[in-house]
Amino acid sequence: MDTRKVQRTGKSTFIVSLPKSWATKNSISAGSIIYINQGDNGALTLSTDRSERDMRVRLDIGDKTGEHLVRDIIGCYVGGYRTIEVTSGHMSSMQKKDLHLIVNKLIGPEILEETINKVVIQDLLSSEELQSERALKRIRTVVKSMISDSLSSLLNNNGELAVDVIHRDNDVDRLNLLIARQFTEILRSGSVKQETLNPITAFNYMQASSNLERIADHAYRIAEIASQRSYNLPDDLREELFRMEALLSGLLDDSISYLLQTNSNKANELIDRIREIQRHVGRMANIGDYKEESETVVRLVLASSLERMLDYIMNIGELTINLSHSTHPAEKA
Repeated sequence: MDTRKVQRTGKSTFIVSLPKSWATKNSISAGSIIYINQGDNGALTLSTDRSERDMRVRLDIGDKTGEHLVRDIIGCYVGGYRTIEVTSGHMSSMQKKDLHLIVNKLIGPEILEETINKVVIQDLLSSEELQSERALKRIRTVVKSMISDSLSSLLNNNGELAVDVIHRDNDVDRLNLLIARQFTEILRSGSVKQETLNPITAFNYMQASSNLERIADHAYRIAEIASQRSYNLPDDLREELFRMEALLSGLLDDSISYLLQTNSNKANELIDRIREIQRHVGRMANIGDYKEESETVVRLVLASSLERMLDYIMNIGELTINLSHSTHPAEKA
């Protein structure tokens, strides 16, 4: 890292010299104009171009379809590209259909141009419109509803509600990808316009979002079972599931609140609470007297999914502690 000593010229102007290697690389000479952008985190970004970096990529997909094509487009989206020009020597109708499906699963991108061998995807969402903290809160709300409704659909044999939970998983995926994208933008520019997050905080928010997305996957798993057939669950298991739904909702609320507050003391208490609950959940697999093999599978899936949900909530608590020490380091003895 280069260092420079700030000097003073005149009565009110401070000056600092530029690294010669950077100046040479960017063709800077006496009289050149340099544009300075001040980030909310205090960083200054110097540029020889007044316009923002043209985040445009050209992607030749060849004959790719399905998951391979999905991964490429999502990679460009998370990478922060504002315009994705997708081309192919001869783009099939299946490829175009896949591209439309992918765009519908992302927040911001829209297809603005489509020809026989090219599709142009443009991100129309400003990073200021849905910042990471708001997106994280939104994911928490959706995941809470997924947990509550997935268990309710199983307890009440409500297949329609179960299918609705399954569809909601797409909302969580979209928000999770948006937060990952914003983290990339923060790393690239030092800050997103009007975004107060520093890179360390943004990284921890991204990790928390990923854990919420995995919790949603387990709610999806429970809802998927509930959508397939009806179950006559014993009373003791039903009571346990009602209790777990309330517990998970409260723990999820607390975990994200403590993260946003960077409250490591409360996060430690949360982790201790979860460990106590986990010991009890581990015995859920033995609750009830099942006569059918399918109901035994439900019991095992429930125990496994609820344990994993608790693990992921505990991970968010650990992220809070890590973030606390990263942003407010303890004084060394």
